[in-house]
Amino acid sequence: MLDECLKFLQNKEYQKAIDCIKKAIEKEPNNAIFWHNLGYIYYEIKDLDNAVNAIKKALNINPLLSIAWTELSSILIDNGNFKDAIDACKRSIEINPKDAIAWTNLGSAYYNIDQFDKAIDALKNALKITPDLEFAKTVLDLSFKAKRK
Repeated sequence: MLDECLKFLQNKEYQKAIDCIKKAIEKEPNNAIFWHNLGYIYYEIKDLDNAVNAIKKALNINPLLSIAWTELSSILIDNGNFKDAIDACKRSIEINPKDAIAWTNLGSAYYNIDQFDKAIDALKNALKITPDLEFAKTVLDLSFKAKRK
């Protein structure tokens, strides 16, 4: 069933993907991956409140689901909630220190609250893991420039 739901997502048939994931959740309400996927779909369509609720449900079921912490950090950054995003990134990194996106989000959140040294350290970690992350490179350059001012 999940494959069918993901096909809807790939085809940008978001409402069909949401309905499909919700049916899967009805059958397995304690499946954290289903809740995470629902949150991801809501995030894709910029329904941030529903995205946060679904991701938090996933994390209530499985607090060790690092991808959900990373996804939550992305949503929190988009909402301008940088301090909570930092906490979510740190949780994700504790679980999976090789999550380059969590490190990138951490650097981005630190950059947005003018903690440039911490941003630089986090972004360097992201680029050690995945050297071609363009967003991490961009924010790293911005952090160096901001630090020199």
